[in-house]
Amino acid sequence: MRGISDLTEAEARSVEFLLTDVDDTITSDGKLRPAALAALYRLQDAGLRTICVTGGSAGWADTYLRQWPVEAVIAESGAVSLYRKDGVITHYVHPSIDQGHYSERKRALIEAVLASVRGAKLSSDQFARLYDVAFDHGSEPPYLNQEQIAQVVAVCKGEGAATAVSSIHINAWFGSFDKWQGCLTFFKEVLGLCQEELLERSCYCGDAPNDQVMFARIPLSFGVGNIIEASGRMEILPRYVATERGGEGFARIVDELLEKRGVRF
Repeated sequence: MRGISDLTEAEARSVEFLLTDVDDTITSDGKLRPAALAALYRLQDAGLRTICVTGGSAGWADTYLRQWPVEAVIAESGAVSLYRKDGVITHYVHPSIDQGHYSERKRALIEAVLASVRGAKLSSDQFARLYDVAFDHGSEPPYLNQEQIAQVVAVCKGEGAATAVSSIHINAWFGSFDKWQGCLTFFKEVLGLCQEELLERSCYCGDAPNDQVMFARIPLSFGVGNIIEASGRMEILPRYVATERGGEGFARIVDELLEKRGVRF
């Protein structure tokens, strides 16, 4: 990883879409701070299109879209995308999801994990999730250790679910998608842009191991300072990293990006 100040003018000027994780990337300790919110508005004022890509719930995605200056939110690790069409908030569900039997599979998965892993618990916002199952490991006490996290992942995979571990949750779902596939499908089916256009015109910001799927595919990628602590558990790291953590790091990335584009603020 290289320092954010090494970002080139050519790289900065190539960006039309800024894709970003939310928890611990835009937020800091679970809160949206003024610096990060102001950075989102600076992106909008500069004409850049911000799309959140998160393991967070569809319920949170609806809130982000209503309250933040963002164009869309790809939520629940790619399961569902929320965006405005003719002024109306619209949902796009990933086509690999079998909606007819999803509730039963989710229920069985939850029961298996809670029965098998001592201390396992659902995230407090599980009620707001449509397709994702989130087991809390680092958001609210008591926290899970690495062994317990690995056990939850193993049980989920045993039930046929895909998984991803974020800085706060173990996310599990049924379907052939992840953050990257969710982005790719949204860009193609909703925005009418192909994979090459996505790669050439986008950058990605993240903070945790579940962002590796995006770091591996989008050449221009950024990490906030938290990622330095997680790097020992990661195989794929972003190209650039800010020293500041969470929302402060996100604001630093945005400022560097806009400055190298010649934007004055």
